[in-house]
Amino acid sequence: MLHYSDPIKEYSYPIAHFSIDGTILNHFKNYAGLDYAGGGVVSTNEDLLKFMNALAAGQIVTKDTLNKMKNDSNRLFYGMDYGYGIWQFKTIPVLMPQKYNCWGCAGATGAFMFYHPALDAYLIGSFNDMSYKSKGLKFMIKVIKELLKAADKRTRAVLNKV
Repeated sequence: MLHYSDPIKEYSYPIAHFSIDGTILNHFKNYAGLDYAGGGVVSTNEDLLKFMNALAAGQIVTKDTLNKMKNDSNRLFYGMDYGYGIWQFKTIPVLMPQKYNCWGCAGATGAFMFYHPALDAYLIGSFNDMSYKSKGLKFMIKVIKELLKAADKRTRAVLNKV
């Protein structure tokens, strides 16, 4: 990677590989120009969670700025808007109900970092593979569906006790 630095703290586990169609690209300088010059982020899931938590809590930008980031957007593709660095899942009648609405960002290697306000859930992960770019978003929708099922069961259990 062209823009790479060693971590301050030594870790016992290796840096995750990224690949295209099974070819590992960590040591190819040409890959660096694909994303890193465009502001790509290389991070751990733990640090992405810290970042998203701070962003959603208004600790990185003001609530007004965050609202502008989320509301001043254009259609990226059907069901997804983009503006000011934020991707938003938007309601598509019948296909994607409002309960799936969340916001965050997705990366070129199947990485995703989203916040689902209704569930107060952070959805963060990476497949570290260029061929998984859209699969990361599809996986995230499956996770939201499972979280919603679990939340519905908890809600029913609480209502049955009342």
